[in-house]
Amino acid sequence: MDPRTAFILATAFALLNGGILGLMNRGLSTNIRPAADDWRIGTLLAAGGTILLAAQSPDSAWLVLPVGNACLLVGFTLYWRSVRRFDHLPDNPWLFAPALVATLALSFFTWVYPILWVRVVIAAIGWAIAMLGSARSLLQHRQSHLEIGRVTLAGILLLLTSFMIFRALYFSIMMRDVSSILVSDSIINVLTPLSASILPVIGTTAFLMMCSERLRRELASRAVELDEKNTALTRAIRAREDAERIARHDLKTPLASIAATPALVRANHPVEPEQEALLNLIENAARRALSMVNLSLDLYRMENGSYQFRPERVDLKAITLTAIEDLRVHANSKQVIIEFRCAQSPVYAAANAELCYSCVANILKNAIEAASDGSTVTLDLHATDYVHLSIHNDTAVPANLRDRFFEKYVTQGKVEGSGLGTYSSHLIAAVQGGKLSMLTSESSGTTLTLTLNSDTDTNVVNNPNSTLIPITEEVQQRKTPSTSLSDSIQILVVDDDTYNCKVISRQLSQYGTQIRTALNGRLALESCLAFRPNLIFMDIEMPIMGGIQAMQAIRALQQARRQMPSVIVAFSSDDGIDSQNRFLALGFDLCMSKPASTASLIQLLEGLSSQSICDDQNIKPVPIHRNLLADITGFIASRLQFIDDLKQAISEENSLASASIVHKLKGSLAMYGFEYAAQICQEIEHNPDATEINLELVEE
Repeated sequence: MDPRTAFILATAFALLNGGILGLMNRGLSTNIRPAADDWRIGTLLAAGGTILLAAQSPDSAWLVLPVGNACLLVGFTLYWRSVRRFDHLPDNPWLFAPALVATLALSFFTWVYPILWVRVVIAAIGWAIAMLGSARSLLQHRQSHLEIGRVTLAGILLLLTSFMIFRALYFSIMMRDVSSILVSDSIINVLTPLSASILPVIGTTAFLMMCSERLRRELASRAVELDEKNTALTRAIRAREDAERIARHDLKTPLASIAATPALVRANHPVEPEQEALLNLIENAARRALSMVNLSLDLYRMENGSYQFRPERVDLKAITLTAIEDLRVHANSKQVIIEFRCAQSPVYAAANAELCYSCVANILKNAIEAASDGSTVTLDLHATDYVHLSIHNDTAVPANLRDRFFEKYVTQGKVEGSGLGTYSSHLIAAVQGGKLSMLTSESSGTTLTLTLNSDTDTNVVNNPNSTLIPITEEVQQRKTPSTSLSDSIQILVVDDDTYNCKVISRQLSQYGTQIRTALNGRLALESCLAFRPNLIFMDIEMPIMGGIQAMQAIRALQQARRQMPSVIVAFSSDDGIDSQNRFLALGFDLCMSKPASTASLIQLLEGLSSQSICDDQNIKPVPIHRNLLADITGFIASRLQFIDDLKQAISEENSLASASIVHKLKGSLAMYGFEYAAQICQEIEHNPDATEINLELVEE
């Protein structure tokens, strides 16, 4: 192969690889693209320089030689800068100084003193500087020995440097008289263009391996970042759940006690009209606060679609009157007159009382704030196939807000406005199967219309636990369960809030029930060792032992004792449907939200069947030391297994096994305080003929 053919082949390979790298450029990450662009341009310049050197002739050598070598030198310098950019090193314009100096020297020895071996030495020095700089940068910034592409490329650069130094020495010693590399068929002249194509061809492959390795590291790093973000997100979700739990338990629990106290005062003492007014104020304020807490916690579920709407029969007229009275002070401060029109009474909707109050109060408050001083805000309530409540004020919504009126955080002209009032009202209307619409103009003012379903749906029920009491609602008539039933019911109230225990105890005590209290699940388990309650009100979150753990321990204890299981009610501030379903799935019989209304308590007491209050009076209380409580359930189960093993041994007439088991039973039962059972075991030891009869007593 002659040198010219070698130059042409080298050019073709270089152009091909430059084109491939250009096509792959879009698939590279943005932080690698600048390095890839430099490498691609360097490849094209190397190809251009190679083809120029192949096209030289005696007439054109004066121009082609400097330009061709300059292209090669600048191309190899761009390789150097590409490697530096790949490692995110700052650009340094001095990188091109060797190429510039070498180009000037090559031009001098082409135009003034045309000496081939000097030009070869100068070109070799320029190449060596660029390639050694590239190899040094590659090896210096290697992060691990597994970067095969980086090591391969550095090896290629060092190999080419060695060849160029050898070529310079060879020309300076052996080919001083040659005027052009194209006129000699020396193997060195053939290898020169082929060596120039190694970087564009094999070097490009190694560079792409580097890019692939970088991408893999970035993906691994991103995966770690995503894991960390997922962990942080999980922690944030847990923090939200903890905040929700704290809000429900630590805030709702005392509010529930406050809300229930006025009813107890009325039930036990005659009250004066002024005292009744104060009790109504306390009761409504506490229940209103409960409503606000519930709403703030439910809005998040509404936004993500997890809120489960349970329609109730709601008197929208009573709720509207409540909202009017609550906001009348604000209206009076602006001399705004509130006019309410409703020909029907009551007006029932299939909705939720707390949600309806929040929606109506928000709309009315906004209407009062937007109304002109001394104007009138009109409310029009009527029912057809649907229930419609329209609220009108005399001012128009600003034009720039009309298309975004119900969007989140949209507000104007209110210094402390959050933009959540209309957004939450619109969301509340939608989640109840209704809608909230707005009409506004400069001439007629603004009208917001709330549309809800009527109460004709047979699935709509009354909610006795509603935390909202409209001002027109009369105190519910109190009803006492039958005395024959209530006298025989033993109730255990388990709650870590002493006020809650007092409130529900006072509510139940007027019906003749026998009530005991416990401040945590551990104390409840101790009480169940002493007596079997027919009904247990169990709080969920308590110190020492929570409600779920206590319920499971009581179930196991009563099963081991062959007792009729108590009716255990999950008595919690967490009134979400998902939570209640979870409580029922875990083994609770019923779920009841705090505060419990008198009507719901009466309904629960009367719903207890005669079977559920049966109690085996022959079971004698056994005093158990509190340090042994944690093991008592397992102990009883193991002793019952011993009794089954004893029955099996008796049926097989295995007297040795029977005597051994009876001896173990006697000692262990006595140690745990089951003196009566231990005494019976002793009688069995002395009188084996009465074993079967006495075993029944031991089981009891």
